[in-house]
Amino acid sequence: MLRIACLTVVATFLIHFSAQGQHTRTLNTAARVSYLTEEEKQMIYEINLVRSQPQEYLNILRPYLKRAEAELEIYGPGEVRYSVETTYMQQNGKLSVYKVDTVAYHKYEEEVHAIRSLMNDLQDLQPLSVLQPDYGIYKAAKKHGEDQERHDWGLAHYGSDNSTPMERIVRFAPDMKTGNENIASRYPEATPREIVILLLIDSGIKGYGHRYNLLNPQWTHVACYAGGLHNGMYRWLQEFGEKR
Repeated sequence: MLRIACLTVVATFLIHFSAQGQHTRTLNTAARVSYLTEEEKQMIYEINLVRSQPQEYLNILRPYLKRAEAELEIYGPGEVRYSVETTYMQQNGKLSVYKVDTVAYHKYEEEVHAIRSLMNDLQDLQPLSVLQPDYGIYKAAKKHGEDQERHDWGLAHYGSDNSTPMERIVRFAPDMKTGNENIASRYPEATPREIVILLLIDSGIKGYGHRYNLLNPQWTHVACYAGGLHNGMYRWLQEFGEKR
């Protein structure tokens, strides 16, 4: 009986291992793409992981919540910080500032609130589509990344030619009908997973726009661009598109 039980355990393990390997290949849609770095491929995998398994991703987030709750308990609400959201208006081919919203928040209090909000969102979220890499979208990301480098990463989402993320994506990937962009900055250097989680939590950002961009069900394709260390921060771009 012992021998039979051991064989059963081995068989079960092999089936589980095979299923996990197949699952990894399904999410690692950029594995064989030559124009992306390994870090950029890892970020696409991570985006696909949270989109396809939102409830399972909660296990990855629980240590973040535990740490944030401990900091809130120790330090209280924390220092007041501010985030600025600028809305632009395009007229006659030129961009002008339409509205500037400043949001004040307490550092540790907001971090706990944002993580709890994210976990609630994922708990209720149905699995989303796995995104495919796209070379045109990558060219749009690279173009904006290089443009940012020439301007000390001070351009936000608008190019030096006044282009919007959607305009750049459609220009370089004409089979896309729309698109959008996330930008992340971090120091010290972080892993692709940590950057994805940073944008999912989106602490202090009004409306959690980066989070809902990552979890937008309309997207079909994606590209990521690692900008490296510039102006004291490690920079990342995430670009999303919807195929026509």
